[in-house]
Amino acid sequence: MSEYDTVFSLPNVDEDPGTELGVLLMGLGPERLLAGLGVAAETGDPATATLLVDQLRHDAWPDRTLEAVLATGGDRWRAVRARFVAAAPAGETRSAALRRLWSTAVDVVTAAGVAAGDAERVYLAACWLRRDEIDQLVPERH
Repeated sequence: MSEYDTVFSLPNVDEDPGTELGVLLMGLGPERLLAGLGVAAETGDPATATLLVDQLRHDAWPDRTLEAVLATGGDRWRAVRARFVAAAPAGETRSAALRRLWSTAVDVVTAAGVAAGDAERVYLAACWLRRDEIDQLVPERH
């Protein structure tokens, strides 16, 4: 049996807006997700965090750099990743349905109890879904 659930279903028209935002974030590259995590705690709002990251990518802030928020995001990821591993369901079946993937990731973040607000919850869930790529970006510090 495959480790992936390949059942396809259309989303409910009444889907939670947070789920739809999560599906959009799933399409961003891992650098943008990590940078979003780096600014999430200060913005509080996922859309504001996304806009700030885009501004930083285009050098719109003379006193801030993308590298700095990537480092902040990396520090936060290192601080919480082990709690996600502990909170993740054993033998989890990965789904091909994006909304189901998103729901599972949010459940893991919620169970870990580490998100400080909406933006951080959203970006932590997105990073958890892309954890292999995020782990490659975030070197371990000893």
